Amino acid sequence: MPIIGFDTNQYLQGREHIGSLFHHILYKRVLAFTYHPFSSEVPVQMIIHPYYLRQYNNRWFLFGWNDELQRISTLALDRIISMEESKETEFIENTCFDPVDYFEDIVGVSRIEGQTLQRIVLFFTAKSAPYILSKPLHGSQRIVSKSEEGVTVSIDVIPNFELETVILSHGERVKVLEPQDFRLKIEERLRGALG
Repeated sequence: MPIIGFDTNQYLQGREHIGSLFHHILYKRVLAFTYHPFSSEVPVQMIIHPYYLRQYNNRWFLFGWNDELQRISTLALDRIISMEESKETEFIENTCFDPVDYFEDIVGVSRIEGQTLQRIVLFFTAKSAPYILSKPLHGSQRIVSKSEEGVTVSIDVIPNFELETVILSHGERVKVLEPQDFRLKIEERLRGALG
């Protein structure tokens, strides 16, 4: 009888790539991918210089230099159709991607180009307050105020889809107070959920 369980998804597609990708990162091998992004109806071909693997929310992601886009790309491992080592180009050393810096200002794995750091102020009801105080949304989380009704916290992050999803997961127990544009974005998503 087991006595401890970890939050993993044994049916997650793409897990089979982790060992191979780790090897390619370690030995600095350029990879040719057939990849099917959610935003495309058809798979695309791409050359990636792999730098880093990260798990978030029970999914694995690869970060690497994309030859065509000339920037860092994020690939969800479950969207990889095939990959093979590419001998057509030399490995480009990682001089632009520091995982500590990259993830410091975001929740999750998506860093939207052109977006800047913002202070997001959220109110959590008394029922959610103990949860949000014991498991902060982000390392920058600070208490703004506390009362019997709940707690107001701030986080300094670059807004992204994962942050929206985390906030929406709290349902009626959270209110976005600031900034106004982010508040409207969450309101729009809630309206969309109603049909």
